[in-house]
Amino acid sequence: MTVVPVAFQLASWIPPWWRGTVGGDDILALVGVDALSSVSHLRHTTVAVTAYCTDLGVGVLPGPKATTEAAVAAGEAVILHAAAGAPAHMLVPEDGTWHLLVTDPTRPLDLDVDSADAGLAQAVVAAEHALRAVGTSFSASPRTATARPLPPDADPRRRGLLVRAVRLWTAVSALPASQRLPELAAVNQAAAHAALAAYCAQSVIPAPDSARVRRKLA
Repeated sequence: MTVVPVAFQLASWIPPWWRGTVGGDDILALVGVDALSSVSHLRHTTVAVTAYCTDLGVGVLPGPKATTEAAVAAGEAVILHAAAGAPAHMLVPEDGTWHLLVTDPTRPLDLDVDSADAGLAQAVVAAEHALRAVGTSFSASPRTATARPLPPDADPRRRGLLVRAVRLWTAVSALPASQRLPELAAVNQAAAHAALAAYCAQSVIPAPDSARVRRKLA
């Protein structure tokens, strides 16, 4: 079972759906028709789409308190960052249904692929040093690392980063809490951030309306 939440895949696929490069049926099974219909109306006011999961920490959530608590309780959320003057939103699952919630102004999140890759490498080096220093050995059995699909137009750098990030994320997540040094917790967070960077483009720039786009959104 993949450690990557559904929210990461949604954050990755919603922008190309808005642009008309993938169909709504590609993500309909993930989010449901009601939530998909609500999100379709936000494509002209959304400048970026990111996501939250527990391993990223609550610092990525924009608030207010009620929406933050809902996202934390769900363990994941899709964050739709709005242009200035427009309300931001989050998609949060509850009992199998995704709900669209209005949020406070969203915080910027650096999802540069190179920076995320470098941050992950640094976290791994620090963890290796810490493990050698304490002579820790692990009892966890290896688990197969699997990731949710990227959009068809994702470039090879994003695909390569996703593979590395998910392997590390899966390995650390399999460890009992008692065996997770602070440096390993940092690897887990860096891996989650790198996976999000692999899924999400830096910004969302919907293409102008066209006959093709209108057919895709229909």
